[in-house]
Amino acid sequence: MNNIISILGIHKELIPIKKDKLRGLSADIILRFSFYTIDLNNQVLCVIQANNALESITPGKYKKITRQIETVINMPVVVLLDSLAYYERARFINQKVYFIISDKYAFLPTLIVNVQAKKQDKKPRRLTPAAQYILLYYLLDSNSENEFTIKMLEGRVPFNYLTLARAVTNLEKCQLCDSEIKSDTRIKLIRFKDSKRELWRKAQSYLSSPVKKVLYCDEIPRANFGISGVNALSHYSHLKPEKYETMAVWDRQFNRTDGEYNEIEGLYRVEVWKYPVTIPYQMNGGIVDKLSLYLSMKDDPDPRIEKELELMIEEMKW
Repeated sequence: MNNIISILGIHKELIPIKKDKLRGLSADIILRFSFYTIDLNNQVLCVIQANNALESITPGKYKKITRQIETVINMPVVVLLDSLAYYERARFINQKVYFIISDKYAFLPTLIVNVQAKKQDKKPRRLTPAAQYILLYYLLDSNSENEFTIKMLEGRVPFNYLTLARAVTNLEKCQLCDSEIKSDTRIKLIRFKDSKRELWRKAQSYLSSPVKKVLYCDEIPRANFGISGVNALSHYSHLKPEKYETMAVWDRQFNRTDGEYNEIEGLYRVEVWKYPVTIPYQMNGGIVDKLSLYLSMKDDPDPRIEKELELMIEEMKW
């Protein structure tokens, strides 16, 4: 087939995937499909096309096949089709099977929505929770490494491939990182070029508090909580700790039925965060990281807290 396809008016080259990259797939799948990669919107996708155009493959079967391929290829899989009836499109979308119908229609993981026309994306006003977490992960890492792949990040932080891919795109649009597709491997490399101090400065307008909501309770919560608030700040500064702690938990790990919580008052303050409350390599005994703590407390009216937060950032060893 012609190795140039048009996706909603965008011409892209299909790069054949070498057979050694398909090890782990069944012989049946390898024989039934042709495998390619494309770079679309700075994201590398695996494109498959049935070798027998007359073969009938249901959306349900495509779902199983694409999931099997994704576990081996380690990138999103998109089905390339010549045509598709309107009612079949809905079935593919319901099965969450990503597909391209030449220049007519596309349902793609880079957008996670139906795409019928190319639109110019506006510059985002804020980083997504996953994008902010990746940025802080990098800023707080004492390792000098400043180049990553999405697969590397997937092995280090608690987000899946698609969430990380969208997060990287978010960071790129905010001009906080850039990327390059290696011509030999077709692997996308994500790079942070600015110094960490400068990157932190540039990111300020895109960063937000990690706190999604605040609850209260009268007993120490029993779950995967971290120490936040004043007691976390006292760990990083000369501020005295409070008798009753502020506890933080990622919203994905929080179950309100595990305790008696309310939104008005209680001995313990519970912050439900938009992303994980600790960085994997940070050995702080369950205390939230400095940068997230700063973002969660920077609007506190207490001048003592304001002073200690500023000192904490000034003394950061980037």
